Amino acid sequence: MDLMPISTGLFIFVLAAISMGALFKGMTGLGLPMFAVPALATLTSVEEAVMLMIIPSIGANLWLVAKHWQYRNLLKEHVPFLASGFFGGLAGTTLLLLLDDRWLKLILATWLALYLLQYFFHKNSLSIFRGHGPLAYVLGAAAGTTQGATGISAQIIAPYYHGRSLVPAAYAFLVTFTFLLVSSAQITAAVTTELLTPQRLQLGLAALVPTLIFTRIGISLASKISHETFNKILLLIFCLMEIKLIADIF
Repeated sequence: MDLMPISTGLFIFVLAAISMGALFKGMTGLGLPMFAVPALATLTSVEEAVMLMIIPSIGANLWLVAKHWQYRNLLKEHVPFLASGFFGGLAGTTLLLLLDDRWLKLILATWLALYLLQYFFHKNSLSIFRGHGPLAYVLGAAAGTTQGATGISAQIIAPYYHGRSLVPAAYAFLVTFTFLLVSSAQITAAVTTELLTPQRLQLGLAALVPTLIFTRIGISLASKISHETFNKILLLIFCLMEIKLIADIF
């Protein structure tokens, strides 16, 4: 396994990446795979990073969905997006077996670049990703496929729910429920294709511990830290990851 053996320094880096991603997750409903998968992919293969983060992602999303369950009635408005997202997750996971690691890192770099473009030009890009009608099926399938292939889908899921006059808790519920749904498809496909080996499952369960701890801390900090400050820090980190992934590709 690419992560084994691992030095003390690299172990600390991996733990910090997962913990920081979980902290962001607890604060906003976003951030765990977006932060942790690219960080882990700088040390190992994308396949390894994606498999490692399935269990922690499910744990964190399940916690946040349960916390905001009172908004479950909103789900009926987004059935096309959710349904196609689930089947996209099943299909996308098989791409881990078909694509070279370098191409997967290129996909990660592309999605991170799209996130940065959305940050700077959100008024235009969000209107594209906020799908209505048949476009909801397309966006759902794209979200599920990228989740299965790269472990990241927030660049599609987050903008889809943005601008719908949702209170923060309702927004957090919808995005985390969608993440939970596509992750359940992802783990189903991973088990079927034997991508989720016993060793990867053990590491994923071990990673669940810091994930839940820092998700809880993030939830408690959500109302205490400025979103503007948080977004600036997150933007800087993503820029650094984008540079590292591009360097790995070329």
